[in-house]
Amino acid sequence: MFTGIDRNETKRYLSPNDPDQSNPTVFTLGILDPHVRNAIEDCTSSFDIDPKNPNDKPKVNFSLGKRNHLIVKYGLKGMEGLIHPKTKEQVKFETKSGHFAGKLIEGVSDEILDMLPSNLKTELAEIIWNEDKFNEGDAKN
Repeated sequence: MFTGIDRNETKRYLSPNDPDQSNPTVFTLGILDPHVRNAIEDCTSSFDIDPKNPNDKPKVNFSLGKRNHLIVKYGLKGMEGLIHPKTKEQVKFETKSGHFAGKLIEGVSDEILDMLPSNLKTELAEIIWNEDKFNEGDAKN
C-alpha cells in the first residue's frame, strides 16, 4: 500500500556546494501544491504537432529557467544565512501573496529569488520537484 504525502511537511536542506561549509545557508524546502505543480509543468513545456504534417517529429520546448524559478518561488519555505550582496547582512526571508494556478498563494519575494545564483536555483528546484515522488521508503509496512 502507498502512504499519502503530507503537503505541509518541510525539510532542512544544506547545499553540498555551499562555499562556507562551516556556516552554511539553511534552506527549508516544502512540497508543491499539486495544482501549482501541474501549472508549472503546463506553462514551462509544450508539445506541438503540425496539423498539416502530423507524421513529422513534434516540436518540444522546455523553459528550464522559468521552471526552476517557479519551483523555488513556490517550494522554498524558509532560509537562514543567505548574505545580501550589498549590505553583507543576512537576508530576511519574505514571501508575497499572488495568483498562480488559479489560486492565491504565497511565493518567495522576487528580490530574494533574484539574489540566488542560477546553479543554486537549479539545485533547489530539483530537490523540491523530486520530493513529490513515491520512493521505496514510502511503502506502508
